[in-house]
Amino acid sequence: MSAFILRLVVGIVLALVIGPILVVIIAAFSSGESLSFPPPGFSLRWFIEFFSIAQMRNAFMLSIVLAIASACGAAAVGLLGAIYVSRNRNAFSVMLQMLIMAPLVFPALILGLALLLLYKTVNMSVLPGLFIAHVVVCLPYAFRSVLTSLQSFDTTLEEAGQSLGAGPVRSFLLITMPIIWPGVLSGWLFAFVVSFGELNTALFLTGPGIVTLPIEIFSYLQFQGNQLVVAAASALQVLIILIVLFLAERLVGARQIVQR
Repeated sequence: MSAFILRLVVGIVLALVIGPILVVIIAAFSSGESLSFPPPGFSLRWFIEFFSIAQMRNAFMLSIVLAIASACGAAAVGLLGAIYVSRNRNAFSVMLQMLIMAPLVFPALILGLALLLLYKTVNMSVLPGLFIAHVVVCLPYAFRSVLTSLQSFDTTLEEAGQSLGAGPVRSFLLITMPIIWPGVLSGWLFAFVVSFGELNTALFLTGPGIVTLPIEIFSYLQFQGNQLVVAAASALQVLIILIVLFLAERLVGARQIVQR
């Protein structure tokens, strides 16, 4: 009975989560003029239309570059923060952890508005400000993933390396880093996915010529609006995420990534 309930719950969850995504992906290949399911026929018409729109094309490329850069930034900062938190038990460690996790607590719209006011105060340009905002939003995911790996790491291995003459940095790079690498990569993946689909915070921070794909999709659907172009854009987003996941699986294996 319990096995049946488990299968039923898993089936419902998959239907609710995967089902709508599959519908959008299939609709993106429609040969029709409007969104319908099942489509009347199949073609690449709407993907060609997507790449023929300069704003969409530029936003797509910007989102990929920004997601890669933001994921790298979040992974680096998250690694440093996780190292300190995992090796120190003091008030500052607790406060640092709360500060890093704060973007998960505050509404994204409030965070975006606060960053906008800050950038206006310091006169920061759009692209660096957008990058910092994405790093801030992605940081909790990278931090938690790395922290989990460090908390399960046996520090005596690093101490043994130092006792044999390796310095702290050398022992960390040669002993600790290879062991926690799946956690770092897992955090990078989460950060990439979050950054690639980020809308609410970035909504306040984009400027002329610097627009990410989620915002361009939002604007296009609101003011111009062919839903099949948006479906093609969504299918491309899913494709990019699947490619990144495939590369990560080839590097460290899916099991290690999921366990983090």
